[in-house]
Amino acid sequence: MRFFALVSGEHDELPYAEIEGAFEAESVPRNLLKPFTQVCRFEAPLEPVLRAFKRLAFSHFLCEEVCILGKDASTSEVISLVKKRFLKESVAFRVRRVRGSISPQEAVNLERKLNIEAKNAGLLVDLENPRNNIEVIASDGFLLVGRKICLSDRRRVFSRSGGVKPFFHPSSLKVELARVMLNLARVREGSIVLDPFSGTGTILIEANELRTIPLGLEIDPAMAYSSIRNYRWFGAFEVCQLLGDARHMPLRRVDAIVTDPPYGRRASTHGLESSRVYEGFIEESSRILRDEGWIVFLSPSKMPVEDFLASKGFKIMETYFIEVHTSLTRKLLVARNR
Repeated sequence: MRFFALVSGEHDELPYAEIEGAFEAESVPRNLLKPFTQVCRFEAPLEPVLRAFKRLAFSHFLCEEVCILGKDASTSEVISLVKKRFLKESVAFRVRRVRGSISPQEAVNLERKLNIEAKNAGLLVDLENPRNNIEVIASDGFLLVGRKICLSDRRRVFSRSGGVKPFFHPSSLKVELARVMLNLARVREGSIVLDPFSGTGTILIEANELRTIPLGLEIDPAMAYSSIRNYRWFGAFEVCQLLGDARHMPLRRVDAIVTDPPYGRRASTHGLESSRVYEGFIEESSRILRDEGWIVFLSPSKMPVEDFLASKGFKIMETYFIEVHTSLTRKLLVARNR
């Protein structure tokens, strides 16, 4: 089947990378097709696609692709193609625009016209409870038309954001980014996932939602004990929280490492230079991470963590830059143990 997904505009690359990571984690056979701005397209079997898509945080919804037309295509052309597929079932058209591809008023007018003309053409239009939601996405001068079949996990992920946690710290990682990083690490159900700078537990709670075995290591006793309040609040009872130093981990083997190490701004490095913290953590990670295991972490943009990774036998697979604010950009690194 052919699908397209409307992805978030929070980052130009990460939504597509997250989809690829989740598909690989769930062993989805796929053929990537030409993407559009904020739209990822692919061919794949339905069942594994649904399983993988429900893991995502940087995507909105998934559609079965009906057609792709130029943005100046007539409404009758759109309706004719939809009518061939859904003649006997109720429909409702929804038009969405990506980054000014059409104006807000043009989107409203097109949606109204599609629903009126669809009814006149003999389609059963039900705007309140349709059997088929027909999404029309305006992007890059085209209209992508598809039947919505699945939502991502984005809404549920945001329900666990910092404002609703019983224990919060200014250094806490955004929950949606934590989920993205886990998907980039290709974590699977039952895999052992370590966060050696676990802090308030954001990554571990998301790892628990993905049915992994989450392990947390935290050097600060107050932080470690307080994070347990968050695990209880969100029902993450499978999390194993340990007290310890990421440069001397009391562990033998893990399947994946996903973390946000401190870098001395909002999170303390406990008197150590941040580069020494990163270097020590990477050295220990190379010892305990299984062969071909994934490590995903954030670092200051100017820190030479690539050199640390290479010296310990890691192969860097992907690097992304995330602007926190005008004076701070961070790197997100995805690497694999050789």
